[in-house]
Amino acid sequence: MRIMAEILGISALALKRWRERQSAMPSRPAPLGRPKVISREVREKIRQCYRDHYGQWGPRTLACWCRREGLGTWCASTVAAVIADLRDEPELNSHPIRYEITAPQVMWSEDGTGFKEKGRKRELLVAQDEHARFKVNRRLVDGPAREEDVVSYLEEAFQRYGPPLVIKHDGDAIFHGDRMRELLDRYEVIELTGPRAYPQYNGKKERSIRDVKSYERALRRSGQRLTLRQRLDETIHDLNEDRPRPVLSGRTAREVFTQEGVELPARRRFRKEVDQTEERLLAAARSRSEQRRARRRAIEEVLLRYSLIKESGDVSRNYEAKIRTD
Repeated sequence: MRIMAEILGISALALKRWRERQSAMPSRPAPLGRPKVISREVREKIRQCYRDHYGQWGPRTLACWCRREGLGTWCASTVAAVIADLRDEPELNSHPIRYEITAPQVMWSEDGTGFKEKGRKRELLVAQDEHARFKVNRRLVDGPAREEDVVSYLEEAFQRYGPPLVIKHDGDAIFHGDRMRELLDRYEVIELTGPRAYPQYNGKKERSIRDVKSYERALRRSGQRLTLRQRLDETIHDLNEDRPRPVLSGRTAREVFTQEGVELPARRRFRKEVDQTEERLLAAARSRSEQRRARRRAIEEVLLRYSLIKESGDVSRNYEAKIRTD
């Protein structure tokens, strides 16, 4: 032992104590945590409780019940193993369906995003064609934008490219103003309000806003002495005219917007069909949530009827969802 202690560079007494401690330790480490064993009698009580409540009490609830009844304290995963064979197989989540607009001028989306310039609040208003991702108009205004700002720049886009069948927005109060209602009625444009706090429904526009923010930020960091308006003009030019889009088979937004036009249905007939479909859905509604989404469903049903929407991809059509932007 003395030779081994010298080799290790420690005293013989220290080596002796270490060997004594090692020999005193158990050959197998003690298990950590509380034991998972539940007696047969308690297992049957847990299983019967689960059956008595028609399988609606989950493992966490049953664990609480065990503590209240004085049966014992176990974690939810231990209780779950007791009732595993009684539980229904979980339903497989089907891939959510997304809609894809099939032609330009069918649907535009409108939104805005905030900037700051020398301490001043500015808002960039952007209207985009949902099929081509083409920005049909934009305007930088003092933020937050007012109704006359939105009405003015939308009318400018209607006059330049012609109005779409549908314009999609997030339900902002601006779209309920008298001037906005008059504009949409005059050009016979149907409005589609997306679900609140659910950006997936307006996914293309949300992605577009991110692209605008990202490109403007890159220009600002490049060191070029450009104003905010100049940076945004260059950003929109890149997104509309220069950038080939993989989702558009390598074409630019401008090329798709100008080359893929189709004959659209007569506006009055289209509106009439939407109104009739909405009436049918409202008559069949069983809840307030179904009433709220009747207009959206009616517009989509009629667009599907005219093959102006196709179903594809995996973005949720859950009209009532509360929060993946594509």
